[in-house]
Amino acid sequence: MIRVGSAVSGQFLQLLALCSAFWTALALYARRSPSPQTLRFAAALGLGAIFAHLGGALLHLPAVAEGPSALLDPARDTTVLLVPLALPLLERSPAAFASLPLALAVARLGCLAAGCCHGASGEPTPLVEIAGLLVLHAIVSRRPGHQVAAVVLGGFGLVRLLVEPLRAPPPLGEPLVPAAWIAAAWIALGGVLAIPRARAARVRRSKPSLPVE
Repeated sequence: MIRVGSAVSGQFLQLLALCSAFWTALALYARRSPSPQTLRFAAALGLGAIFAHLGGALLHLPAVAEGPSALLDPARDTTVLLVPLALPLLERSPAAFASLPLALAVARLGCLAAGCCHGASGEPTPLVEIAGLLVLHAIVSRRPGHQVAAVVLGGFGLVRLLVEPLRAPPPLGEPLVPAAWIAAAWIALGGVLAIPRARAARVRRSKPSLPVE
């Protein structure tokens, strides 16, 4: 009875953290965006949550096929690594990307409270990820808009890549595609996005300024 009550309490705390993360992202987006498309961004967050849940199921397809009831648990082996996929589809503004690190840190508080995503011996691994996301949020807050997407995606992948060795195996077993590979893909994408922007910045700096008559 105590174990059931603890599980229900953990799920409630996770749901509370997810709702708090949603509103945190909306607040940050509205504050940073000069012309916020709030409904579109809210839809992107919802789509990101769907990607996380269904992506987690696809990455553990053999286990889910044996026990489809796992799909009914919204907190079971979702993969937050797929959340950013929704932004290029619906709202790709710098403000949308800039809202992610802090919102994801708030969402991880639910993992910390529920006891999931911990280390093999019960270490509070979500704390490490939260710290990394807070550092990323501080860095992004000081970057110009044209650099935000690259910094967020690359930094997000780096934080998860560093945390991944500390995490215990997922409840449904090892995924078909290792989480470290997905994290490395985000780092690579961040680098790809940064290259043309860095070149454009160098070109702007190299252009001589016209004299004022």
